Amino acid sequence: MASILSLPIMAEKGFSDINNDLFDSPHMKNIKKEGSLNYIFISKHGEKIIKDTARIDITNIRNNFRTDQKYFFFTKKNNKPFSNRTNMLGNGIFMLFLEWDIHDLERKTKGSWRHFQRRIRWAMAKNPPKKEVEINYQGKKIKGIQYTFQPYADDKNSKRYGDYLNKYYIFTLSKEIPGTIYQIRTITPETKTWTEGDKVIAEARLTFAEFIIARRLSEN
Repeated sequence: MASILSLPIMAEKGFSDINNDLFDSPHMKNIKKEGSLNYIFISKHGEKIIKDTARIDITNIRNNFRTDQKYFFFTKKNNKPFSNRTNMLGNGIFMLFLEWDIHDLERKTKGSWRHFQRRIRWAMAKNPPKKEVEINYQGKKIKGIQYTFQPYADDKNSKRYGDYLNKYYIFTLSKEIPGTIYQIRTITPETKTWTEGDKVIAEARLTFAEFIIARRLSEN
């Protein structure tokens, strides 16, 4: 099974604001020392709740802000093995999340992960809405931007999606967050549209927790 990380067609670079911000931006520009980006994952579907963590070890920081990255996506029985990447311009965490998401959707709907991948790529190419937001981080409010889109809602093959037809994808980024990507979130609403506070069928979110420099890692 091919990996999103090995597919350069996940999105067309330079085609839209979200593609520029995810694929063309030096996310690690605000990291000056080697260390680990740590994330908290929470998934809820009905009464079922899954909590886990993800981590990216950042090494070999170059003058052009490219880095080498080693991935630890989920732990123990939930672990998803991903190959290490070198000379990365951005933060690979969003690609790991999307790969996990589309394979999870494939399992739940019996659809094709390649089709779901294309729908996400096309939705990103359409320049989805972008808005400024405030993020509560370490006791203070910082500025960020947020993109929201529904890649499956207008698909002619929508019957295959079931409850996931109107699924939302929400990306929140901030240059003040180490690694730039603050949160990736998906919402499966009970109705065609959703606003914060509405009841949902399912939700998953991966949220930045902290950056630990390599020296502290070696001491623990």
